[in-house]
Amino acid sequence: MPIPVWIPRRYQSRFSLLGAMADELALAFEAKGYEVIDGLPDGTRVGIYIFFNMLPSLEAIPPAVRRVNSRVAAIQILVDHPFALDSAIMDQTCKHPNFRLALPSIDGLHLLRLRWPQLRHGHMPHGIARSAIIDSAELTHESIESREHDVVVAGAIHDEQGIADLKNALPAQTHPWIDEIVKLMTDDPTMPYEQALDCVCGSRSVITGNWPMAAGIWRVCIAGVNRNRRKSLVESLQGLDVAVFGGESWQEVCTGTLTFKGPADYCDIPAALATGKVCLAWGPTQFPQTFSERLLLSMASGCASVAEDRYLVRQHFQTEGDLAQLATFDPRLPGAARVAVEDLLADLDLLVKIANNGHVAVTREHLWEHRVDKLASLASEALSRTLTPQTQNA
Repeated sequence: MPIPVWIPRRYQSRFSLLGAMADELALAFEAKGYEVIDGLPDGTRVGIYIFFNMLPSLEAIPPAVRRVNSRVAAIQILVDHPFALDSAIMDQTCKHPNFRLALPSIDGLHLLRLRWPQLRHGHMPHGIARSAIIDSAELTHESIESREHDVVVAGAIHDEQGIADLKNALPAQTHPWIDEIVKLMTDDPTMPYEQALDCVCGSRSVITGNWPMAAGIWRVCIAGVNRNRRKSLVESLQGLDVAVFGGESWQEVCTGTLTFKGPADYCDIPAALATGKVCLAWGPTQFPQTFSERLLLSMASGCASVAEDRYLVRQHFQTEGDLAQLATFDPRLPGAARVAVEDLLADLDLLVKIANNGHVAVTREHLWEHRVDKLASLASEALSRTLTPQTQNA
């Protein structure tokens, strides 16, 4: 019989992302027959404790998980970049043999090995809830053609003042470095932050292996690059009927045929995307090669999805021919996203085919329930290193 799983549900996160993901993962474990507990383990039972991103302190991890020879595997699902990790907390948690890090992204993994040689981790692609998937009966030519908007996009950007505030919180000597890193990454969307940091700062004889410095600069640079890229992509669609879901920072961008629809909590995104024929499902800015749950939600909502040509997109999805599950564009080429979107809008048969193919792909392979076995495997491997034969049978 599957062992119990403890999954905390209360998080402070923008657009309620982490709490919603925790709820969805809990339902996926329940669907697989696990006993899911919204609480804390006390150490009397062998089980799995799962949490997202960073807890606020080491003490927030239950004592039963942190104690020597713990009977509970701890799995941290990081849906952000390694530089978002709290180094002080990770310095301690990585020492526990029952601790594992599950990462949907593959970008920057080498940083983990360099910073925490003891840390063990595994790749687990993003997943979404089965409830996000619309009925396939809504994917006919007539139903898709009648959707409210030609194109939908969803995602956040900082405003210029917000980026300036982040920048001014750092020493003045870093400001020109930040400006140059942002320009370098904006001009080359395939360049990872750590490479840009090395190029810019290393050429000025700055030692770039300092984790706090690299992490501090990272947050500002990614905010700047994210604004530049997403603003440019949306503005390139001017003249098309585009609905933009996101924070108030989009209002200044949304002029002409670009319509600002306001913010949408994570659980509301599927319905928002389902108002569009095509979704520009951009990837996370901090990762040049990883896709996010946004692409999966686009497919689940029955959109014909358009995304950057990335390694993990090609690895997980068919991007060419009659079996294509999405359309891709080269993010290095100005206007490439608009061409990909217009090609779909000009060919309803192709648009509907890609929407249906994507819908089938995400239903078959990319739900949270498809990630349960991977998480259970990570937990089993962790517990095998901490439990003696006697405690395993207790």
